[in-house]
Amino acid sequence: MTKCSILISLFACSSLIQAKQKPNVIVILTDDQGYQDLGCYGSPLIKTPCIDKMALEGLKLTDFYQSSSISSPSRAGLLTGKLNSNNGVKVVYFPEEKGLPKTEITLAEALKTQGYKTACFGKWHLGDLKGYLPTDHGFDEYFGIPYSNDMYIAPSQQFASNVNLRETYNLEQAKADQEFVRTTKNKEAIIVKLGGKCPLMQNDEIVEYPCDLATTTQRYFEHAIQFVEKNKKQPFFMYITPAMPHVPLFASEKFRGKSKRGLYGDVVEELDWNVGQLLAALDKNKLSENTIVIFTSDNGPWLTKKQDGGSADPLRDGKFSIYEGGVRVPCLIRWKGTIPKGVISNEIVSGIDVFPTIMHLAGVEKLSHKVDGTDISKFLKKPSIKMNNEYVYVKYGKVSGVRKGEWVYLDDTGKKQSVNGDAPELFNLKQDISQQKNVFNDNMTRVSDMKKILEKYINTKVAN
Repeated sequence: MTKCSILISLFACSSLIQAKQKPNVIVILTDDQGYQDLGCYGSPLIKTPCIDKMALEGLKLTDFYQSSSISSPSRAGLLTGKLNSNNGVKVVYFPEEKGLPKTEITLAEALKTQGYKTACFGKWHLGDLKGYLPTDHGFDEYFGIPYSNDMYIAPSQQFASNVNLRETYNLEQAKADQEFVRTTKNKEAIIVKLGGKCPLMQNDEIVEYPCDLATTTQRYFEHAIQFVEKNKKQPFFMYITPAMPHVPLFASEKFRGKSKRGLYGDVVEELDWNVGQLLAALDKNKLSENTIVIFTSDNGPWLTKKQDGGSADPLRDGKFSIYEGGVRVPCLIRWKGTIPKGVISNEIVSGIDVFPTIMHLAGVEKLSHKVDGTDISKFLKKPSIKMNNEYVYVKYGKVSGVRKGEWVYLDDTGKKQSVNGDAPELFNLKQDISQQKNVFNDNMTRVSDMKKILEKYINTKVAN
């Protein structure tokens, strides 16, 4: 089935829910924010009263996972509802590289068939070439940096006629940076010279170069609030993806030096304040009871950055790892009047569940293409439901482990622990949340059961 026919089928199978009844959807996806880096998840030094309030007004998930411990694959998993072994995104994309396959259906594309207005504000990281940008994947508008904020301008990106050139740059100098990237073969040399000099794009053109990274968080949320005001009479989907707290860290003057956790804490507290402004805008426009707001992170913290990185305590490891600290992240969901207040759940939920769940709530009774995620809409409305979900650990496109209940079996962690290659591991998270004791040799029956579950995912391919 072609992408076009799938989208037509999605439109045709929509239920007769009136447009005004379809819930608005906002996904806020931070970058490299660790499991502990919110007040409501136990941060001792970072204060996040606005996001903590989301937990009081909705659902806090203690066992929420992204589909990858690195940026591009985790974003692809959330937007397509598929494991990275099935959606074609296995690695982090650099400038001038192809991105999310054009055949994949994103949540934005699918929601457009249901009458939604769509917008992406922030980091994209699923391709910056023509044909791979947010506006090519279902978003009506885009404002942000097309990849990580430690990257650089790409040769083929076009400048808007009214581009704002900063730091004494003129257009000739900006194009010289593009020529340097085009002609330099060594990626490390490019990063040394231009790393962090990112282009800020509006739709498919550069509108600012180099981007003023200290003001991006505020500007993304300002765009989001304007989008709410402009589209409050029709259903909308916003995907807000701040670059923070990915290094290099930048906070605006208002928040710089205010947190007890240093610059990292400053940027998280600035995120928190802006989330509060957006939630207040929903309340002001009487949209909170018809808007699902999901706050989460793309993967775990960049621990090697030390003070500039976050914390996954009490979980093991962080970004790049398929131990819990790499893929388990904070997640709060608020939908006033529908999701019960102040619920804390340890049910296993994943970023790939967002796609089928939102599509069901938007009125699509049955998806026209296969996804790996699970529709959890009944659970959201009644979080006491036991779902018995599984989570699949995928690294660089390879199915490498599985979680079932309190047990985690990792067939391939990427850590070469024996002369024969990677040593398989088994952990009981209820007894050992920090994954310090490999109990593989003591539970061979359990290992056999977990291997059977893992094989199911290894042998299952999902295609459009």
